[in-house]
Amino acid sequence: MTRLLSLLRNVFGKQTQSNDLERFINRRNPKTHGEVEALTRYYLYHYTRL
Repeated sequence: MTRLLSLLRNVFGKQTQSNDLERFINRRNPKTHGEVEALTRYYLYHYTRL
């Protein structure tokens, strides 16, 4: 039972960087693939330490 709870916590409890990136892009409603790429680069440059 504790293993199931741990698994559910991992799936639903944490927000990952990819979730944040997806929300960032969706909020800006890009119309083309190029806009998605530009937003991805912008996000990675300004919001991460990559």
